[in-house]
Amino acid sequence: MLTGDGIAALLPASWMYRGGVAVVRALRTPAKPASAVPRVVSVGNLTVGGSGKTPLALWLVERALRAGKSAAYASRGFAGAGERGPWVSWIPAAGASAPSSFAGVRVVARDADIARTVGDEAALVALRAPRASVLVARDKRRAVQVASRLGVDVVVVDDALQSFALPRHIDLILLDARRPFGNGRLLPAGPLREPPSALARADVVVFNGASDADSIARARESVSLWLRAGQRVYGLRREVALVPVTRPASETLRDAVLVAGIARPEDFRAAIEAAGVGASETMEFRDHYRYDDADVRRIHARAGGRPIITTEKDWVKLSRFDWGDRAVWMARLDVDLVGHDDVDAWLLP
Repeated sequence: MLTGDGIAALLPASWMYRGGVAVVRALRTPAKPASAVPRVVSVGNLTVGGSGKTPLALWLVERALRAGKSAAYASRGFAGAGERGPWVSWIPAAGASAPSSFAGVRVVARDADIARTVGDEAALVALRAPRASVLVARDKRRAVQVASRLGVDVVVVDDALQSFALPRHIDLILLDARRPFGNGRLLPAGPLREPPSALARADVVVFNGASDADSIARARESVSLWLRAGQRVYGLRREVALVPVTRPASETLRDAVLVAGIARPEDFRAAIEAAGVGASETMEFRDHYRYDDADVRRIHARAGGRPIITTEKDWVKLSRFDWGDRAVWMARLDVDLVGHDDVDAWLLP
């Protein structure tokens, strides 16, 4: 964690970063799409690190599907092979087939090694929402163009707030209700990708950790200086379900070993303990970590006879390994928008 002196030393770089972002945004931001279909919804945030963007994007995709619309999830596919290539990686919706004229599109099967190709977050969405198309490309505009050619009604684009060149109908900004702007400093002196004034661009603001009307009102008041009239504001309720993913994992959970390769492993541990499960230790890996055989052997050795609990994002990568008679549980994160009765008004075309 940066100290006061460390932050002060980085302030000049932070000011330069702010100027650079402003120039890029001014030069690259296009007008809203001329056509209402596909409906392009950007889910993003103002800070670096995990904030629940992908679970919220998945919720929006599933909401569109439940309303009878076709839907796609698009992302860069961070840490997957797809973000390094010139093509668009496409995981077709269940029952779909690729048109013969799809040049520059690589079809990806929903197999055990899917995360290696499209990244862990896109793999998670593909497995949770099989009726949705999943599109991964270094240039998110190309992913949306493919969705348009597929005739998709709604495209939810993950982590797209700073993808300034991407035309979108809706900008949704997700904020931490406790510390919406971190220390209030831009990179590298703080966690902000853009200044708080960027909040005025949002059509929709969602506060992660605000689960009722009172907490939403408090969170809204904390950022009211940067809000504008007409912005929709919601809370985000999170619920963790522990799902056994290996056959022996029906035993009672106690003294569990947590395995987490996510941005905020401390939040994962807190969620597990809030669910009434005692965790004896946490094995932390960097965000988007790509596990190998040696890592799995180390997890086996550290866990001994204790059960293992990992995140859903990690399990999409760990599931391809042999766990033998080990009891492994996955913590599935489900989210819900608080006060979402009018979501269809802006989500659906």
